[in-house]
Amino acid sequence: MLLGRIATASRFAARATFAAAPRTWARPDGRRGFAAAAPSTPRPLSIRMDSLMVKCLVAAVVYFVPQDLVFLSGLFWTWHHTASSISPKMSQKDAAAAVEEFKAKKGLDKVIVYQGRSTHYVSI
Repeated sequence: MLLGRIATASRFAARATFAAAPRTWARPDGRRGFAAAAPSTPRPLSIRMDSLMVKCLVAAVVYFVPQDLVFLSGLFWTWHHTASSISPKMSQKDAAAAVEEFKAKKGLDKVIVYQGRSTHYVSI
């Protein structure tokens, strides 16, 4: 019984000195260099292409992508048509003359014109 207490005390003493010892494997930036970082999401170690998960993913892509393409193409066409009917794009040969005509038509004095490479933007 006495030997067991001595062995237990020596184990605790060794553990305390190990915990207090400086870590030599630590980098200056605080990361440990001897082990890779643990992944934040669960990842399988290997994926076989004939597995049930891969078959289900392929079937889901084959089933849902055509439906999504039809729906999204109709949605984008509707958005484009609505935007084009609200503010149609017009090409002008002389941008400065078009801005002056706009100012005269609306009766404005202060108009800010931003000239891009091929597009002019007018803000009031």
